[in-house]
Amino acid sequence: MTQEMKTERLRLRPVRMEDVEAIHATLQDIEIARWLSRVPYPYGRADAEWFAGEVEAGRIPAYAVIDAEGFAGVIAIDPTLGYWFARDRWGRGYATEAGRALLAMHFATTSAEAVEAGYYDDNAGSGRVLAKLGFERVGPQMLPSMVLGHDVPGQRTRLTRARWEALAAAERRAAA
Repeated sequence: MTQEMKTERLRLRPVRMEDVEAIHATLQDIEIARWLSRVPYPYGRADAEWFAGEVEAGRIPAYAVIDAEGFAGVIAIDPTLGYWFARDRWGRGYATEAGRALLAMHFATTSAEAVEAGYYDDNAGSGRVLAKLGFERVGPQMLPSMVLGHDVPGQRTRLTRARWEALAAAERRAAA
């Protein structure tokens, strides 16, 4: 995973050890960690070091999202789409912008027929992001929460290759 991606406002590059401080500091915010299924809280520096090491070793395909101010968050497809952003970056459309770039690369470079994602019922923001990206609800599902220590009601979503390609073609026609 060495491919970098650029969007209008963002640069996506593989997470590196130099990101450990930013990852550790950002995930100390319970308002971020509570929406993530596989992140412990409190999130220790050793957790951030392990994560960055796994990405550098090629075992987790996660990207640091960099904006004009620096480190903004992380996005990955492993095997589901997941993302988180620093709270001061919420509401800027970064998850949608980074998600489009990552999904375009994913469908262009793999034979995957679909990508899945989930969100907690209380996280309407993630539900809106996934809908903007073209994900469709598959149905309700209990999703794990390491922060809470139990499963939480949520929604499972899916984006097929065919739907992604149809939406991309429609966007190209609209732009022409």
